[in-house]
Amino acid sequence: MDDAKLALITGAAGEVGRATARRFAQGGWSLALCDRDAAVERVAAELGREFECTAIAIEADITDDREVERVVAAAAETGIPLGFLGLVAAINQSAASIENLDMAVWDRVHSVNLRANVKFLSVAVPHLRRGPDPSVVLVASFWGREGHPYFSAYCASKAALISLTQSAAAELAPDIRVNCVAPGNIDTAMHYAALAVEAKTRGISESAMREIEWSKIPMRRPAQTAEIAAAIHFLSTPDAGYFVGATLDANGGCRFT
Repeated sequence: MDDAKLALITGAAGEVGRATARRFAQGGWSLALCDRDAAVERVAAELGREFECTAIAIEADITDDREVERVVAAAAETGIPLGFLGLVAAINQSAASIENLDMAVWDRVHSVNLRANVKFLSVAVPHLRRGPDPSVVLVASFWGREGHPYFSAYCASKAALISLTQSAAAELAPDIRVNCVAPGNIDTAMHYAALAVEAKTRGISESAMREIEWSKIPMRRPAQTAEIAAAIHFLSTPDAGYFVGATLDANGGCRFT
């Protein structure tokens, strides 16, 4: 295994984060995997064994600036040049109207989904400049393309990531390419839990709720995590060498008003 390039990926214990880490390992990358969940240790160990690559786990609370600095320092201590930063970590919110929104929820969502990503960029950029053909991918959402009722904190945080991508890309090109992926519904436990709650609210079966929701998607299904990981990985490759400040809509064909 060639240890010439390191991918630092946040949210690596989550379903999309794990799939992203796997895709980079398949592509010959070494891994520095970060998550608040201690399960990131298992993810790193499993991928390191399977792909015979360097794979370190860093358990951290990325809402703490000092923790972000520690994560990037741990990645640098591997001695492997940092070539990719994948900002996958994110949280959602419980449905709440603007008039009833707890500002602590707003602050928490933006701290994880937006502020932490800004801090990672600021700390990691000097290391990326020394890496091989460096790139960054942020993960927004199709709900960052269009606001939805009762999820203002989440939608606003993801919309801000799209704008942040454009600003950072303009600043850092041509040395570092910065792009974004905006997934739609994904075949994860979180998606099915949300459908179950909505089904209960409407008084219908979960299968009926899935049919309603997926009928809005031209592909008639949610994305597999590997499909989102593939989009993220693509933006790190030479084939995406002229993608700068772009947001790829990996949403099965959904369009917006």
